[in-house]
Amino acid sequence: MITPTRSITKETEALLNNQIILEGQASAYYLSMASWCETQGYDISSQFLYHHSEEERMHMLKLFKYINTAGGYALQP
Repeated sequence: MITPTRSITKETEALLNNQIILEGQASAYYLSMASWCETQGYDISSQFLYHHSEEERMHMLKLFKYINTAGGYALQP
C-alpha cells in the first residue's frame, strides 16, 4: 500500500471532517422526512427527499475521498 503525500493541513482536514458530519446529518434529516412523507402518502415528496438524502451522502463521500487522497484521515463519528 502506497502512503499518499500529505498535501492538506491539519486545520483544513479538521474543517472538512466537520463538514462530513454536517453532510451526514443532512442526509439523515432528509431520510427521516422522506420516511414521514412516504407514510403519509406524499409519494412525490418522499421520492424527492430520498433522492436529496442520497445526494447529501454523496457529498460526504466526495469529502472522504478528497481528504484521504490528500494524505489526511477522513472521519465519520
